[in-house]
Amino acid sequence: MRRTLIIAGICLMTAAGVLSWLYQRSTRFDYLISQAAARNGVDFYLAKALIYEESWFRPESRGSAGEVGLMQITRAAACDFAVKTGFPEHNTEELIEPELNVEIGCWYLGNSLERYKDSPNPALFALFRYNAGESRANHWLRLALSSPLPAGTSPEQYYLSLAEYPKTRAYVSRILKRYRSRNYLF
Repeated sequence: MRRTLIIAGICLMTAAGVLSWLYQRSTRFDYLISQAAARNGVDFYLAKALIYEESWFRPESRGSAGEVGLMQITRAAACDFAVKTGFPEHNTEELIEPELNVEIGCWYLGNSLERYKDSPNPALFALFRYNAGESRANHWLRLALSSPLPAGTSPEQYYLSLAEYPKTRAYVSRILKRYRSRNYLF
């Protein structure tokens, strides 16, 4: 009996430690996210859900196509940011810096939300653009606007179905689900 209690205690302490670690990881950049999101007209929780999906709050993350940092910024997005805001261009290593990375990512997401503000679902189409690029997002928006919503289908599910890339559908769906649930631990 005593051995069982000791093992149970160790398991509880381990679980508490893991939950604490997850919580600290998921809140570590809240101040940066809230500031950059506010400056760029982005909902804090949408930016945080995107960061969870992109990097799981790991600033050192690198993607297979050269994306880096918390928000997986590409060189092209950084150059666009520099040109349109007057910021100096940065090299890839500088883009890993959380403050700069989150600022550029929120700027890009805010720009996308503004671009699709008149669409049937601005957040969804902004996330399409963030993941698959502007031309694909515009194509899917044209499809959404030119065809009627099938009976028995929610608008969001229908818009998601327009993306022919399963990875993009899953990516956007996961972000929107996390955004609504506000769960950044699991």
